[in-house]
Amino acid sequence: MPFAFVPPASASNAAFYTIFGIFVVAMLVLIVIILVWAIRHDIAGRAAWRRRQEDAARAQRTDHAARPPATGRPSPPPHTQP
Repeated sequence: MPFAFVPPASASNAAFYTIFGIFVVAMLVLIVIILVWAIRHDIAGRAAWRRRQEDAARAQRTDHAARPPATGRPSPPPHTQP
């Protein structure tokens, strides 16, 4: 295949390539910023959820330990005033 002569890019093509390159770089920067933000919020959310789960489990264990043992009989109904 013979070598074809390619004319140099015109000023409008050079301007387009420059602007398009800036646009691509800006989009990549925005994607990275969004991913970092999402990952940080996900980590913080998971940590908060895990802390709530551990607190609930700890409260359930202490609540269960504070209750008197079951006797197998139902508790009497509360007294009601007429």
